[in-house]
Amino acid sequence: MNNMSKSPIYNDKHIQIFEDKIRFKSWALPWGKKDVMLSHIRKISEKDIGLFSGRLRISGSNNFRDWFHFDAARPTKKKAIVLETDFKIYKRLWITPEKHVSVLNILKKLV
Repeated sequence: MNNMSKSPIYNDKHIQIFEDKIRFKSWALPWGKKDVMLSHIRKISEKDIGLFSGRLRISGSNNFRDWFHFDAARPTKKKAIVLETDFKIYKRLWITPEKHVSVLNILKKLV
């Protein structure tokens, strides 16, 4: 496999997007990098997050379906991008980038 991921298309405090993957700079707590290849993403959607639907979750999961990357600012955010994957565990990755609309548009073009 050749390495298409030379420089990121998008870069913020927690997330980088390349042509072929998303890199989570802080997957769990403020450390622990993880790359997710775009080929594993089946669907992208936008969801409102409220007090009982992920807004207060700084990192992690309380089930084996959903995963929230570390984001200490998530309680101030109103929307998340949900990446539905072909993974067996944590099929839905909830991301809260700094530039929500830009990331949603980039991912819709790449996936």
